[in-house]
Amino acid sequence: MINDRCGTTTGSQKKTGADKQCLTKPTVGYALAKSSQAFADAAAFRSKTAWDTAKQAEDVIIMYLIDTSELANVDPSYYEGRISKIETKEGRKGLRVKHLLGYCSHGALLSYKESEYNYIYEFTEDGLVKGIEQTDGTIKGQELSNFLVGIAQEPVIEGDPQHCFVEMIYADPNEMSNNGAEVKPDFNVLKYKGVYPATLTVVGSPSATELVVRATYGCDGKPLTGLTLSDFVLKNGSGTAQTPDSVSAGTGDDANLYTFVDTDLATGTIETIIVSQTLAMFGTEEAVAFTVS
Repeated sequence: MINDRCGTTTGSQKKTGADKQCLTKPTVGYALAKSSQAFADAAAFRSKTAWDTAKQAEDVIIMYLIDTSELANVDPSYYEGRISKIETKEGRKGLRVKHLLGYCSHGALLSYKESEYNYIYEFTEDGLVKGIEQTDGTIKGQELSNFLVGIAQEPVIEGDPQHCFVEMIYADPNEMSNNGAEVKPDFNVLKYKGVYPATLTVVGSPSATELVVRATYGCDGKPLTGLTLSDFVLKNGSGTAQTPDSVSAGTGDDANLYTFVDTDLATGTIETIIVSQTLAMFGTEEAVAFTVS
């Protein structure tokens, strides 16, 4: 009998001898990645330099630490007959986690629902990172079929912190068992932060010769200092780049106040690139409009 539907099984059975079982620790953090993102090999997967490059390119998004978690698995379904038991639906692998977050960070989480970031790297409690080795030796995250973000849960009793639940559903429940890569990176991944949101606020009345903006970061608006001209992107109303002659930062409490000097600055927008400083990265989420008078 020929049946093209069933195909031919070419895989071989694996050997079962083992003196030690390498049991994974609970997941306490994670990063989302684009489907196009991959680390070149296991060495790159361990490297902070490679992680920083992927983070600055926004190919990988570092998420918040997990407060508590629970499995959201669903067992396979079966048809049971007189002499047989047939699997009719494959089991599902899922993880439901709790984050302690304010509105600002919860809003950031919501922006990744149904986005192009549908792969996940998990960070375990002992500081390891979990991914999937591909046939070409590159490392990708586990593929997700769903990334579900719940509503912000406000506290109703004293001592109950604001939080939200996130549920991840994995596309293949057996990816880690078949091709898992669990490595110890050369940095403390549990202290690894995402890109801080930067905010630019136009100060005063822009002119063709001067534009002043104040830069802050984070949900609490901390001063963002140390920026240079190459960290900013200015465009005119038609979207064409315009480059001021210079920018200077203030001093003291105004160290995050940046004055751009030019001769023909036009009405347009200003934003930053993803800026990498010694201890953190920063970047605006959207351009800010300004009008030259």
